[in-house]
Amino acid sequence: MSPLTKSLMLISADGTTIYADASGDPSRPAIVFIHGVSLSSVVWNDIFNDTKWTDLFYLVRYDTRGHGRSGMPTSPSAWESKRLAEDFDAVVEGFSLSKPFVLGWSLGATHIVDILSHHPGNEEYLSGAIHLTGVPFMGPGISKAGTQFALGCLPSLNQTDDVEKFQDASRRFVKGCSKYASFELQSLCLGNFVTQPRAITNFVCTREQDATEFFKAGENGFLPLLAIACTDDLIVDGRSAARALGPWKNLKIVDIEGADHMPWLSHSEALRNLIADWVKGVLSS
Repeated sequence: MSPLTKSLMLISADGTTIYADASGDPSRPAIVFIHGVSLSSVVWNDIFNDTKWTDLFYLVRYDTRGHGRSGMPTSPSAWESKRLAEDFDAVVEGFSLSKPFVLGWSLGATHIVDILSHHPGNEEYLSGAIHLTGVPFMGPGISKAGTQFALGCLPSLNQTDDVEKFQDASRRFVKGCSKYASFELQSLCLGNFVTQPRAITNFVCTREQDATEFFKAGENGFLPLLAIACTDDLIVDGRSAARALGPWKNLKIVDIEGADHMPWLSHSEALRNLIADWVKGVLSS
């Protein structure tokens, strides 16, 4: 039986609907999972349906605006940084979370910049952050962290003139995420790509951020950050992404040998133990 315990359709500050659900015991340390570009929270199914994970954490995930089951606003104002932070706030409030950890995967890690910009200097809002093969920030952060393979897919994913180019790039990107992904998961991911309006894909990839408060959190040392790189990742160069973080005082960088862009599929135990040990250390410090 799935350990899914709660699902909600939340309303963000600007009225955009945000789908979110949770697995596990709310008394355990909470981790909010944020997926990557043009996908949705279905990428986390293998984690959220695994009692080895829910025995350790209260797992919360949501479809970011413009993705999956959430609302898909296409006005430029809907893609200001504060709007994405407000979506996260709606999830925190909807599930009554107190100082959760936030895990951003791939381009989803950039949302941590939005959250910190909206809650500057607030040491009581988050317990810590996890970059799971994550792009640290928008703009130059994408070029520093993205591989040539991933960056090569983006033009065809953003254009609207050639359906075959879009289909080919979607398939290549999804297959590039993991050779361990099941046909079912690949199909769900491709469905996410197809149902997302191209205008939103463009907003997601080109939106602007101010990373000032993000870097302040690192320089001041109040936000612990775990940066996880995977040696066989075709999408994100985790080591380059970690170097882009600069002088982050409370930073731990770990490589998972042999893992690709979806390490929870092939290296679930190693990833779970790594996160569990780090979370335990943060909470006990």
